[in-house]
Amino acid sequence: MSNDLIPVAFPLTPRMQSFVEFRDALRVLIQAMHDQSPYAWLAAEKEVSDMLLGEGNKKPIIPNILSLYHVMGKHFKALANKHPDFKDNLGKAVSGLEEHSENIRTAMPEATSFLQSDAWLTAYSDMIRKQDPIGHKLSQPQIIQTLWHGNGQHATQLYSRLEPMIKAIEHLNQMLHAHVPWENRIAKAGADQITFAAQDDIGLLIVGVPKATVTNGIFPICSGFRSIIRLRFTQWKSGEVAQDVHNDLPYALMMVPIS
Repeated sequence: MSNDLIPVAFPLTPRMQSFVEFRDALRVLIQAMHDQSPYAWLAAEKEVSDMLLGEGNKKPIIPNILSLYHVMGKHFKALANKHPDFKDNLGKAVSGLEEHSENIRTAMPEATSFLQSDAWLTAYSDMIRKQDPIGHKLSQPQIIQTLWHGNGQHATQLYSRLEPMIKAIEHLNQMLHAHVPWENRIAKAGADQITFAAQDDIGLLIVGVPKATVTNGIFPICSGFRSIIRLRFTQWKSGEVAQDVHNDLPYALMMVPIS
């Protein structure tokens, strides 16, 4: 992928939706730990917990994730049959997928046990239910930075339990990009329509937006169904209402044939 492109993923199937949401939640968790931002960490931990345990309005996502690994493995095996010259490399790819899939299964019990008993997460969940996300009723704004820095093991302990999943998800994310080319396109007057043929089995759209475009506050929004996808670029500016873009914009498109 060009270093000038920011990839924005739009899942088209429940399996891909689970994968993208889990990937993004894990990334926010890592970024919050890097930035030493306890509120962002708690929000991401809550999201990860809900997805793993199936709480709130979330369903457990691991069955969908493991199913996606299985489908991805079948895809590579089919490619190996069509292209014998690449059979060894594709076989290694399948073995890597199977290893990471097993690592997710192995990591699940310890990670979910930690999340179910974590006092930080319990307190944050109570705050959300009481419509007190900053934690005024627990005096968190007054103590959270001191508590966070004094109890730094909280983040590292959870990270160590999630690390096999993080590596597995990032590996799968790389594999989804590995054998699909970018298609350069133009969004006329800030919009484009993507139509799939009846035989297409596309599970994920990845829109590559130039960094300069994102820097100007412009990003894509998708709508529609699996056969016809409408793409529109919208611009956000500080202190202004979001507006549709009406000039032509170059972008790249990747259609991943895994559903």
